[in-house]
Amino acid sequence: MQDPSRTATGYPAPPYNHHNVAAQYPYAAPPPQYYHPPPPPRPYASRSFFRAFFATMICLAVIFGVILIITWLVLRPSLPHFTLTTLSLSNFSASNSNQSLTGTWRLSFNVRNSNKKMSVTYNSLHASIFYHSKFIAESSLAPFKQETKSETTLNATFSAANSYLEQRAVNELNFDRAIGSVPFDVQVVAPTSFRSGSWRFRTRLLKILCRKIVIGISSIATSGELIGGAKECQVWT
Repeated sequence: MQDPSRTATGYPAPPYNHHNVAAQYPYAAPPPQYYHPPPPPRPYASRSFFRAFFATMICLAVIFGVILIITWLVLRPSLPHFTLTTLSLSNFSASNSNQSLTGTWRLSFNVRNSNKKMSVTYNSLHASIFYHSKFIAESSLAPFKQETKSETTLNATFSAANSYLEQRAVNELNFDRAIGSVPFDVQVVAPTSFRSGSWRFRTRLLKILCRKIVIGISSIATSGELIGGAKECQVWT
């Protein structure tokens, strides 16, 4: 039986010494490396950013609105005044047989801008004439600008050639002619902007209505003139 203290060569094995082991393995094994995942993003970070962003935008909008209101109150803009000064009718006829209407209307407005600090620009004007809310004719007018505290004369012409008018309206019109006077309504619509220096306010749709503009004309006449003097028109936006 082989002696365990001897090696395969027959020489005795050297005694165990930890220094001999260190000499054979001079480098210590590195410690194991573990993967540490990054921390998850904070769920409320993006929400806080958007809340702050929207709060800032709301504050800016409120501040801008307050500035506009203060400016509007300081400037105190008022709507222009429209007065229909003249109205004439020529080549007029109303036929019961074919329910038609023919005529030419010529009218003039006095337009007054009473603002001391704001000019008014009428970008375009569209005018129409009616008889008891029944449309007769229309006309487009050239745009114009009014400086502060100024007045402008605005002319318009309406023409109708055998324009259709329902039977009931024709009968009423001829009845008015028999009395000697026929009322008409005139409407003007104009996109309008106000300006003071570098301040320009948003464009507003200006509406002008002149009601019951009476023309004196008999049943046998084909022309007539405005009766009752100039007529102040309603203006609103």
